Amino acid sequence: MPVVLGTLLALISVAVIAYPFFGSKRYRMVSERFITRELSRAERLRIYRKISDIDADFTSGDLTEADYQQQRDMLRVSAAEILRQESGASSSNSARDEELEKEISRLREQSAQPPEGGDPLR
Repeated sequence: MPVVLGTLLALISVAVIAYPFFGSKRYRMVSERFITRELSRAERLRIYRKISDIDADFTSGDLTEADYQQQRDMLRVSAAEILRQESGASSSNSARDEELEKEISRLREQSAQPPEGGDPLR
């Protein structure tokens, strides 16, 4: 009897631990979005460090002004593209937020109007 209970407990433990790895599609989608977001964040931070590095190189005289402007502009465009991609991922949330704001405004307007035939002070 103890062997059967121990085996059953071991199987349940393995199933609970393995479920997130082999389980629902939701876990995989969340982890993929998280990884994508973190990779773009890391790329953006890498570009910011490069901009800081070329600023230091220009200040120290290692870069000419033309090279500095060219490299800095290219890096700024790259950073802007990454920011645009990041904000594009949240655009569906902003559309939903706009709908909520419209609904809240509509409800506020309705509550500000007095009921028909009623006293506006009540």
